[in-house]
Amino acid sequence: MLAQQIVNGITLGSTYALIAIGYTLVLGVLNKLNIAHGELFMVGAFTGIAVARMGAPLAVSLLAAFVLAGLMAVVIERTCFYPLRNASFLSPMLSTIAFGILLQNLATQFFGSDPSRFPDTGASFQLSLGTLSVSAIHIAILATAFGLMIGIDLLVRRTRWGIALRATSDDPETAAQQGMHPSRVTMTTFFVSGALAGVAGMLTTLVYSQVTPHIGIRQGLIGMVAMVIGGLGNLRGAMIGGLAIGLVETMNDAYFSAGYRDLVIFSIFFAFLIFKPEGLFPAHRSS
Repeated sequence: MLAQQIVNGITLGSTYALIAIGYTLVLGVLNKLNIAHGELFMVGAFTGIAVARMGAPLAVSLLAAFVLAGLMAVVIERTCFYPLRNASFLSPMLSTIAFGILLQNLATQFFGSDPSRFPDTGASFQLSLGTLSVSAIHIAILATAFGLMIGIDLLVRRTRWGIALRATSDDPETAAQQGMHPSRVTMTTFFVSGALAGVAGMLTTLVYSQVTPHIGIRQGLIGMVAMVIGGLGNLRGAMIGGLAIGLVETMNDAYFSAGYRDLVIFSIFFAFLIFKPEGLFPAHRSS
């Protein structure tokens, strides 16, 4: 029973980690929050459903969610952040709230307010080890999420884009003088951030089988909680924070009551804000 809940928790937490990484990337570059990030999660979920209903395989649905949510994130950057780049912290944040509401209403118009279900994937593989049962869906989610997490970590730490990302985060003017393009780096960062949220939405839909246009509100908040717990600006911390929240949520549902789920999670959140606001793994500007 415990082993099963751990697998379930890591599976769910891996999707939270992808959301938290997206928040962390944008926060690291602009020092600002994209409040519409949860709606990009929702965009990915509905994109996956729409493409799957056309008979496309799971990999194609994932790719569509990745691309469309990423492009939508670039639209957010161009409309909500770039024109307000010299404004206060509050201005772009408020504009992303409005953009998120717009996306919710568009999804309601296209898909309705009732829950939309992901078509049957036809995946019947089941691996059983005693009381532990791992399905093909579990394996697909874990492989995709952890593959992306490892890929992003390597991308940030080992590539020229990662160097440009860190340089832009530290000092955009100096980065520009060294031949880098802060505007281009910012757009790319938003694309990656949104794409990760879109994939998380698609994967979560596989877990829960159905979504509504308002699912991004809670998922976005959970991503923020994971980011704060892991450590603001720390990518690896965001990954660990997401996995931790998934485990807490799953254990709570299994051994206590689902009705206490949000009470427990947001109590932990407030405890970190008060007693350890830097999170478990404080970020270093050079990392």
